[in-house]
Amino acid sequence: MIGVPPRIAVALLPLFVVACGGGERERAAAAGETAQAAGAAAAATVGEEASPEPGSSETAAIPAPGEANKREVLLFFQRTDEDALGPESRRILLTDSVIDQAKQIVSELIAGPRQEGLLPTVPGRTTIREVFLDRSGTLYLDLSEEFTTLHPGGSAEEVATIFSIVDSIIYNLPEIKRVRFLIGGEERDTLKEHLDLRRAYLKDMSIVRLPGGP
Repeated sequence: MIGVPPRIAVALLPLFVVACGGGERERAAAAGETAQAAGAAAAATVGEEASPEPGSSETAAIPAPGEANKREVLLFFQRTDEDALGPESRRILLTDSVIDQAKQIVSELIAGPRQEGLLPTVPGRTTIREVFLDRSGTLYLDLSEEFTTLHPGGSAEEVATIFSIVDSIIYNLPEIKRVRFLIGGEERDTLKEHLDLRRAYLKDMSIVRLPGGP
C-alpha cells in the first residue's frame, strides 16, 4: 500500500485480506488488529486535542510562589514636598490574625519607604514589643524606647509619625477603630514634648494625599 496514508491503510486491511481469499481465522485476526489500531489512533487524537500547546492561551497561569498568600496594603509616609502623608503600596502576608497583619504593617513602616518623594516616619531602630486588641476595637501598640529617644522631635514630625502609623493600620484593617501607644510597656505623656500619647487616636485621612485626591 505504498503512498496510502497509515490510517486509510488500517481501514482497508480487512478488505485486502478478504480479496486475497484469507480464511475465517485470518479475517478475524485482521479485524481484531484493525479494532486495536483504531482504538489507539482515537486515543492519540483525544490526547492531542486535550493537551494545549506550551505557551498557548489555554495553559493555566501559575502564580509565583507565596504570592497567593499575600495581600496589598497602603502605607503612609511623610512627603518631601509638604507636611502631608503620601501612600506607598506594599504586600504583606494574608494571615487570619488582624493583630499579626497590624504588626506587619508597623514593621514595614519601620523599614521605611522605597519610592522617591517619601521620607521615613518611624526611627529605623524601633522594635515592636507587644500588640493587643480589645473588644472595642482599640489596638494597643507597645514600641521600644527608640521610638521616642531617636525621634527628631518637632510638632509636624510628631504628627507625621503618629498618623503614619494610625492611618496605615486603620485604613487597611477596618476591624481596628483606634490606636493607643505604649513605650517600653508604659504610658508616656508625649512622643517628644508635643503630641499627647495618653489618648487613643482615630484615623485622620485629611492629612493624606491619595492619588486623584486634592
